[in-house]
Amino acid sequence: MQSEVNARGEVRVLRPGSAREAVTMARRWGGTYIAGASWLQPVWERDQCWPRCLVALDPRWPGFRGIERAERGLVIGALTTLDELSRHPLIHDYLPALPELLKLVAGPGVRRLGTVAGNLCAGGDLSALFLSLDARLDLVGCDGPESKSLAAGYIASQGVDLIQSITLPDSRLWRIAVDKLGHRERFSPTRATVACVHGGDRLRLAVCGEGGPRRLPITEAALNDGHSRSDVDRARLLASELESCGWQDPTLRLAIQRMVDYLLAEVGHDD
Repeated sequence: MQSEVNARGEVRVLRPGSAREAVTMARRWGGTYIAGASWLQPVWERDQCWPRCLVALDPRWPGFRGIERAERGLVIGALTTLDELSRHPLIHDYLPALPELLKLVAGPGVRRLGTVAGNLCAGGDLSALFLSLDARLDLVGCDGPESKSLAAGYIASQGVDLIQSITLPDSRLWRIAVDKLGHRERFSPTRATVACVHGGDRLRLAVCGEGGPRRLPITEAALNDGHSRSDVDRARLLASELESCGWQDPTLRLAIQRMVDYLLAEVGHDD
């Protein structure tokens, strides 16, 4: 069966009654999951190319919407909107850097539609922060529930596993800083967002944007090994790692280097 069509009217919308049924439909029909569609819809309109089948997700399914405190940290339902995320008191308590970041994500109308999982799957602004926090994805799959590290590469996965929720560790005692470089126009993609997390015993770095969402383990290791390096050596190492994982624009790599320097000072890396 043709997986894409050139007219919106040819799109078939499937409405499953449960998360497991959604996974079954996506596997059988090759359907694309859809919730807020704040990122996907403009892409489809621009390219004049739509998936033949859409599998509509329901935020009323258990565990798919809302934010709860758990033993593992904070559990965020995948279909929680970005607006709900920015206003929730638990987020302000556990992760005050996040509401500030969300003010820079699109406009209020888009934030009321866009979902947490949708933003992650699109490699959006949340990706860098959630990667640097060692977030875990709670999935519904064909073989039942499963938990995977976000850093393990689910963003690039082409499977039909469905994200039910995202778990963030308790980071209230951590030092966290995020910086964003992007265009102001509505629906325009972020050029780069960088997140830096100092968890006490080690520092974590991640980036997302034009070159894709990535943890930066080589640069992290150099920053965490206790050996003093010159700014020039550190900049060369970061530039090399960025280029090797898809960041080809040298001007943008230089901008990211400056963002990292700023963020390291913000979290007090040399303290």
